[in-house]
Amino acid sequence: MQQDKMLWLIKGVAGLLCVGFGLSVFGEALSRKISGEGWFWIGTLSLVLFNFGLCLMFDSHNHQLRMKQHKSD
Repeated sequence: MQQDKMLWLIKGVAGLLCVGFGLSVFGEALSRKISGEGWFWIGTLSLVLFNFGLCLMFDSHNHQLRMKQHKSD
């Protein structure tokens, strides 16, 4: 139970940070594309970070549900 709480907190915060960082990197890729510079790899990195952050947040939600299930038992 305590491990689920710790994983919930770590994965939730890390997920939020990755989503925010992925969106920031996406903004950089967008500005590079507009200015005509190379943008493909940084744009790919932004999508990877954003999707990884979403996966971490959804996984943290699973830990939260497991904690609620343990409380109801």
